Amino acid sequence: MAGGDSDGSAGEASGALEPLTAGHLFFLLHHLVRQRETALGRELARMGLTLSQWQVLATLHRLDKATMGEVAAFCATDRTTLTRTVDRMVEDGLVQRDRDPVDRRQVHLILTGKGQGMFQRAMLDVTRFNDRIAGVLDPEQVERLQPMIRQVLVHVLEDRAWVDDLMAFRRLKAPEHAA
Repeated sequence: MAGGDSDGSAGEASGALEPLTAGHLFFLLHHLVRQRETALGRELARMGLTLSQWQVLATLHRLDKATMGEVAAFCATDRTTLTRTVDRMVEDGLVQRDRDPVDRRQVHLILTGKGQGMFQRAMLDVTRFNDRIAGVLDPEQVERLQPMIRQVLVHVLEDRAWVDDLMAFRRLKAPEHAA
């Protein structure tokens, strides 16, 4: 910052902020998400879950059953990492793999009863955590964020149908994103 201390305290003291560039916006959003994930991961660890396991539980709860590609797409993770997470969840009895009776090559992931129970217990903590963190925003601010997030996602993903599915957290209509 020009005219300020290297720690940025002069800018903070005067209340002046530099204009937000696109690069800085995404830098800040990255940090927001990573810091939230780290803090939420600490909460989930008390239940014996990782953040990745929680994401799989939440996705399968929402979609009922899903392919590895669908889960990977919703969790925004690569299939190799997801496979390790799901393998562990299968070993722990939280998830089962079922072959599609029509197309035996297709495998669906489904929550077990134990997985559903773990989801329900974790959901209480995740909801409290999210409400506490998002509680700094009023409902109108949150509502104004949704169209802005959608607008940016459409330009990043270049596929309105996928963005609509993602925003509604519903089964993908566009199978090319389930890879």
